[in-house]
Amino acid sequence: MALLPRARANFIDFTLVAVISAAVLGFGLAKAGHAGVNKVIQGTPKIEIDIYFTGIKTKDLNLFKVGETSSITIRNQPGPPMTITKVEHTPKQVAFLSPDGKKAVAFPDPANPIAHDFLVTVADKSEKTGDGYVVSGNKVKVGNQIELESFKYRVQGVVVDIRESQQSDK
Repeated sequence: MALLPRARANFIDFTLVAVISAAVLGFGLAKAGHAGVNKVIQGTPKIEIDIYFTGIKTKDLNLFKVGETSSITIRNQPGPPMTITKVEHTPKQVAFLSPDGKKAVAFPDPANPIAHDFLVTVADKSEKTGDGYVVSGNKVKVGNQIELESFKYRVQGVVVDIRESQQSDK
């Protein structure tokens, strides 16, 4: 009487079955539209991004100039140069309690007299999807860290507002 050898599964067999199952599942999800790789582009509007920089130590208050271009970096991915459309700056301020102790009063920071806060608006074309704006393959949302870089500076700030530009293209 011939005995059949017992088939035993090992780690390699389980791994192979798991990889094939994951590939089939991923393919099925992508075909069904649930994988996130097939976002529909709804347009390519011009957007304005407000970026807030805090505590930049500089004596040059004209560091950012309206009309100049500045390279951006989002999530360590370089993006296209964007045009600076608006710049506001204030001295870095700190809060102190008023003498009666009931409210806070802001004064320029005596510890950093050359530190300034900047609000810089940059503009360029982007892609609009159902869940936000995309600049060079990266979603841009309020709270994103973003870097601006030019000949004289490389600074990191935070996105505080994004909106479609109201100015028409020339």
